[in-house]
Amino acid sequence: MSLVIQALGMASPLGALIQGCAALRAGISQTRPSPYLTHACERESLGQSVMTCEVPVITLGFSNVGRLVALVAAALEDLGTRVNLSSLPGDALVVLALPDPLERGFPLTPELEEDEPRRHEALGRLVLERAFEVAGVSWKAKAWRIASGGHAAFPKALKAAMDALVERSHGHCLIIAVDSLCGPDVLPGLLEQRRLKTADTPTGFIPGEGSVALWLSSEQQAPLVPRGKEPRVTLRAVALGDDERIRGGDLPPDGRMLAKCLTSALHTAEADDACLLLIGDHNGEEFRAREWGMLMLHLRAAGMGHERLASWLPAIGFGDTGAASGALGLCAAVRGLQRGYSPTPTPVILSSSDEGARAAIVVSPLR
Repeated sequence: MSLVIQALGMASPLGALIQGCAALRAGISQTRPSPYLTHACERESLGQSVMTCEVPVITLGFSNVGRLVALVAAALEDLGTRVNLSSLPGDALVVLALPDPLERGFPLTPELEEDEPRRHEALGRLVLERAFEVAGVSWKAKAWRIASGGHAAFPKALKAAMDALVERSHGHCLIIAVDSLCGPDVLPGLLEQRRLKTADTPTGFIPGEGSVALWLSSEQQAPLVPRGKEPRVTLRAVALGDDERIRGGDLPPDGRMLAKCLTSALHTAEADDACLLLIGDHNGEEFRAREWGMLMLHLRAAGMGHERLASWLPAIGFGDTGAASGALGLCAAVRGLQRGYSPTPTPVILSSSDEGARAAIVVSPLR
């Protein structure tokens, strides 16, 4: 069964879907000093603002749930320029990928702090209901799920939607991914952990934020948007795995599980011999740089040398976007295929969570 990406909407530091992906391709970055946090390096008395990649205007002044709601609403509004969201079928499945509110420093009751599924569900319902209201969309979905798990949250959400469509338990799926590492509630903790890129931490990352709304259905379903000149893109495969080598663990990452997810996804997509475009979530941190380098070695050993590989790293333009990183990478892949500048018809989006989850997504033009 071919699963077709009917429409996409995006909110990013570089703009909505079309503008944002074009800016990313052009190598543009909108890194700015954060209005919320300053940092003084050793032997310096004056603090300097931490650099971030924030979504302009819509997130200014928001934190916690409000920031996520603003991002999701913006992605829904962008999606609404391509498809009538009021036509969202009542039996559609909505899957939301979002960060763990405990990790993001959201205020929680003691009960929710100790109950991971409940706090994810509580945050998810709140974000969805408020975002739909802000976007002016009537909330009709009777079935919805939450996916969490760091950078691999979006691939998990996509896999849940894919399984539901293949099993025909739902005809359409709306997948939403959102995260922000730029808010005043998140930045101090990341700075304390020495994970942010500063003058005295050159291997840190630049925090970003973003949201994506994706409408997915089987090819057999009636198209929700008129067929245009740009080719439609199909979701070919999603492969998930768990790596024992996590951030802060005793052993450094060796790239084996990520390579296994990649080869498994390619095999499922019947693209084992394809030239590849790897769209990764490498953000500049040493942990991810090591894994990315080891992945290249494993692929070369498998016969995938440099002549068969190209790489895009969206964090260069968007910053580290956490649970939304895979979704933003998918947007870059889809636009590259539609506009004809992808170096290969087989992009693979790779995700690595700090907690060990690994994932690979394969897309291609609809045949």
